[in-house]
Amino acid sequence: MDNEDILKGIYIPPQPKIIDEIRMVGADLDAIAEKISADPGVSAAVLKTVNSPYFALNQRIASINHAVVMLGIERVLNLIKAMLLKQSLTTNESSINMDTFWESSSATAIVSSAVCRQLNLGMADEAYTLGLFHNSGMPIIAQKEANYMKIVEASYAREDGGITREEFKNIGMHHAAAGYRLTRVWKLPRLISDAVKNHHSVERLLDDTSVENPQLKTLVSILKIAEHMVKLSQRLGGQTKEYEWDNIKAAVLGFLGLSEFDLEDLEDAVTYMLGSIP
Repeated sequence: MDNEDILKGIYIPPQPKIIDEIRMVGADLDAIAEKISADPGVSAAVLKTVNSPYFALNQRIASINHAVVMLGIERVLNLIKAMLLKQSLTTNESSINMDTFWESSSATAIVSSAVCRQLNLGMADEAYTLGLFHNSGMPIIAQKEANYMKIVEASYAREDGGITREEFKNIGMHHAAAGYRLTRVWKLPRLISDAVKNHHSVERLLDDTSVENPQLKTLVSILKIAEHMVKLSQRLGGQTKEYEWDNIKAAVLGFLGLSEFDLEDLEDAVTYMLGSIP
């Protein structure tokens, strides 16, 4: 069964027009900045984000022009997509607590980026974007399924860590597929889309010798460490026991060449970098 069959009847919000408008002006940085600045809400959100501790810039950015020059078009575009996604999904009725959802996504994004920096992996921006989008399929499904929150809680309570398996058993779809579909509609980088699709199939992904892009495996591994650090299973699923993490920890740490002691040191370093785990 492909993603289209799984998601039949699920509403995927279209990519906002401003993204295509920005793309249409090409590489003209001034024109791009003008398009972004035309929406006060978007431009204010971009400036707030780029001046946050996540970017750790040496100087404060006071204008969209400066942000585009300093960060580059793709980084700014991905930030805008994340902000507009929040607007698109928050305006619709949902059976999950959207404040909790966005707080958990933001925390995962910030910690993912910090982990990348600590390990010198060079994918801090990609990790941040993945953290924001990895669970984006949840509010999409929650618009249709009135009892979705209970299903999420049951998913995180599975001792085998089979979060998407529990979702599929109950409703015939899962949030990894919905999130993947959204990232394709919104034209996020393929690396991010593939990571969203595979973020609950970690052991299979890491064991798959046919996957030729090592960045995909690294990015998903970093995401799972970040989820562990922010206690995502407790935030979203109400579970103090991290069943999924317990099942994949050895594979994730083995792939990254880390021991459990290294993981403890890494968490201490991230906490020091950020002041505290969000």
